[in-house]
Amino acid sequence: MIIDNDVLRERISLLASFLGDAIARQTGEQTIHTIETLRKGFIQQRRAPDDTHKQQLIDFIASLDNQTLKNVIRSFSIYFFLANLSEENYLREQRQALRAQSEQSWEGSFRRTLLECRERNIEPEQMQELIDQLTFIPVFTAHPTEARRRTTMNILQSLFTHSDALNNFDENSLAYEQAKAQTAQTIDLLWSSDEVRTRKPLVYDEINNGLHYFNASLFNAIPKVYRNMKAAIVDIYPELSDYPLPAFMRFGSWIGGDRDGNPFVTFETTELAVLMHADTVLRHYQVLLKKLRRQLIHSDTIVTVAPDVYEKINQYSELDQRVFDYNLDDYGNEPYRRLLSLILNKVKATNQLIQSKGADSDAKKDAYANPQELLEDLRIIRQSVNTHDTAHGEGLLLDIIRLVKTCGFHLAALDIRQESSYHGEVIADIFASASNLPDYHTLNETERQEWLTRLLKKPGTPLIYTDNLTDKTREQLALMNSVATLRKLVGQDTFGSYVISMTNNASQILEVLLLMRFAGLCSVDDEGHLSADLPVAPLFETIEDLKNIDQILPAVLDNPLYRGLLQNSDNTQEIMLGYSDSSKDGGIITSAWQLYSAQQTIDRIAEEYGIKTRLFHGRGGSVSRGGGSTHNAIAAQPAGTLHGQIKVTEQGEVLYAKYANTDTAVFELTMGITGTLKACSSRFVVQPAELPNYESLFARLADAGERRYRELTDHTEGFYQFYSQVTPVQEISLLNIGSRPSHRKKGVPSKTTLRAIPWVFGWSLARFTLPAWYGVGSALHSVKADEALMKEMNAHWPFFSVFISNIEMAFTKSEMSIAQAYSQLCDDEALRDKIMAAVIEEHELTYSGLNALLEQTSLLSNQHNLAASLQWRNAYLDPINYIQIELLKRARQKGDAQNHESDKSNIDVEDPLIRSINALAAGLRNTG
Repeated sequence: MIIDNDVLRERISLLASFLGDAIARQTGEQTIHTIETLRKGFIQQRRAPDDTHKQQLIDFIASLDNQTLKNVIRSFSIYFFLANLSEENYLREQRQALRAQSEQSWEGSFRRTLLECRERNIEPEQMQELIDQLTFIPVFTAHPTEARRRTTMNILQSLFTHSDALNNFDENSLAYEQAKAQTAQTIDLLWSSDEVRTRKPLVYDEINNGLHYFNASLFNAIPKVYRNMKAAIVDIYPELSDYPLPAFMRFGSWIGGDRDGNPFVTFETTELAVLMHADTVLRHYQVLLKKLRRQLIHSDTIVTVAPDVYEKINQYSELDQRVFDYNLDDYGNEPYRRLLSLILNKVKATNQLIQSKGADSDAKKDAYANPQELLEDLRIIRQSVNTHDTAHGEGLLLDIIRLVKTCGFHLAALDIRQESSYHGEVIADIFASASNLPDYHTLNETERQEWLTRLLKKPGTPLIYTDNLTDKTREQLALMNSVATLRKLVGQDTFGSYVISMTNNASQILEVLLLMRFAGLCSVDDEGHLSADLPVAPLFETIEDLKNIDQILPAVLDNPLYRGLLQNSDNTQEIMLGYSDSSKDGGIITSAWQLYSAQQTIDRIAEEYGIKTRLFHGRGGSVSRGGGSTHNAIAAQPAGTLHGQIKVTEQGEVLYAKYANTDTAVFELTMGITGTLKACSSRFVVQPAELPNYESLFARLADAGERRYRELTDHTEGFYQFYSQVTPVQEISLLNIGSRPSHRKKGVPSKTTLRAIPWVFGWSLARFTLPAWYGVGSALHSVKADEALMKEMNAHWPFFSVFISNIEMAFTKSEMSIAQAYSQLCDDEALRDKIMAAVIEEHELTYSGLNALLEQTSLLSNQHNLAASLQWRNAYLDPINYIQIELLKRARQKGDAQNHESDKSNIDVEDPLIRSINALAAGLRNTG
């Protein structure tokens, strides 16, 4: 897809001119003058670098007060909002143009993918089998890389609509002038409103933010995805025209369920999340049912309505009498509308029952027991309508059915996540409360497994005969009871998996199953077979844990009781792979290699034990946390490791980038689904003949890269002091970005205490982007003698080519001149010089190594669209970076002095500082 950058720049310039007008009108011409001085000055600096000129710009920034800097930052931040919106809109138009040309489509579209399937001789029966086993599950998570408010998101959504109209009308038309006025007014409102939060968000706010995307785009996007897939099937595989598409999409969430390191997520928070999910989706069903009732106005005096429709109305006769007590003859000859009115009231009652936590006895009489009952009522209507009006039978009615199949009453399955040692402490407390149980802390791994298995085998729900339990234990047991209650109330799909982070022993999986027993979520039948209502998913995230999968998985699978549990759960074991911590631990190359190897190990173990697996990829927005193209990443998975199902986390600013509007959401979901489809087909995933040689060379790259990375991050004294001073990581924890603390412990951060997300975020903001490339240059140069083989790998091995492409993109976002400026924040000159020498040397090795491998003289030579986008962004990012450096100095001076004099004319430095973080995140786009 070729982007006409002149057209795109023209569109961005028009929106920017409206922004300039708004700023001038509301803050005065002096602000515009300051903004323009910096904008033009840094553009000039990019074109013709000059140290004297740069210093003049830095001095100019230092002369500005906090209020002025706030206005400058806001102008650049909103400019990036507008530029991103224009870029997104332009790409959408390009896709629509390709779609309009029926013989063409973009890489990853349903049409292109199915055409490729045909070309690879995938027969209709095989295609149906692929789709039948297909499950794509994006899981929304809340993480501290997105400071944008819902208010801002709503304004940008309106702006997207107005600017779209602006691009589609003739400039001389009245409609264009109206769209222009609406766009200008909306941008004026955007400048007038606060784009960042003025308080630290609660978990409630984060739940709301996640739900925003369903109302903003996904409720419309989900049916469109199914329709697009069906249209492509009918076109490319006409033999499957009558094939009823399964619900191959599901959604998940961690927001309100992820308690690992977040003390603000309690069992009450989890309950709140479930109720909010249900309220959102059931209210939306009511809107759709009212719309459908206005459409299905067929009269039984003109068309023949199936007897099942009347039977269903009679089945609900008591409700019918109450609903139509004002006029029992209303919709007398319009049975679809009559039945839809009853369905609407039953859906309303269902929501009332759920929101009352099951206490509303009146609602209980009318409520649906489960989504299948609602689907059955809708199916009856559709079958009848299709006998005389297929257009309406296959229209909104079918969309609602597909939406209910996808979202149920729960909207998105809430995963529960907790760190493994937490469960160990709870189990130890429970053991300590029982005189017949040993001291759990003193047991070795084998003994723990034996005791846990013995307790799991006992029939009935275990009881605790004491109130003398720790707060942790009480909270954990309350959570389990809450999960059990909510599953009965909302539906069995309300919760997804119980994810155990930092899994390093088989006993940790058994611990969670035992805790489930206390709430009846796990039970043993009369024949001694174990079953669990929630699958337990171990999360392997450090390099050591990834390497030890071949010891941990067999240890639990060798347990006959656990093997029996899997057989009662579709014989499927879900396993989560952590990209963030493995990259933070050992560097980007060894992380990629160990994740690749882990998937092969998991597949081998699964085959050996005769089980199926569902891989859950914990990817972030940044490349160092597994970011990049979802389609390419999934399609490039190791051959044979994907078996139709995949879960992928969607985090931080990635949520907004993917799901801010319907068209983009349709595109992103499509790309994920087709990537999964390709990865599941042996016709697509063909192992290169030289794969063993390729893997051997990549293993050598990983070893060399890890040595270089650990030399800096593990063996350089003072490295984390340097990191905490030269990046905004300490300030991030004080700002109103996420509810979750950014550090596991207070004080100077270290590799073990610092969470992976702020680790990446801090380096990205300071333009090092170090986690995304450090060690790559040394690795590439260490195998220089095998450069020909590496080039062959890049041409024939998708895993390697996708990896290198992502590294190149992330590396291009590093900016050593700006990183050097941030490094001056380190007060230890010797330490600064030592670390920067290592960073600059590795940067130069990476630059030359990538260009040599890709046979180019400059970065992104083969990715013109991306290169153009980053090029114009840099000139606008530069002033924000230098402003942020100045603000960090002021903030730290203020913190050191502790005697900052109040000046009402000059706002606190924290205000523009948080805005600088928000602005850089908007400009860089995948910072965390």
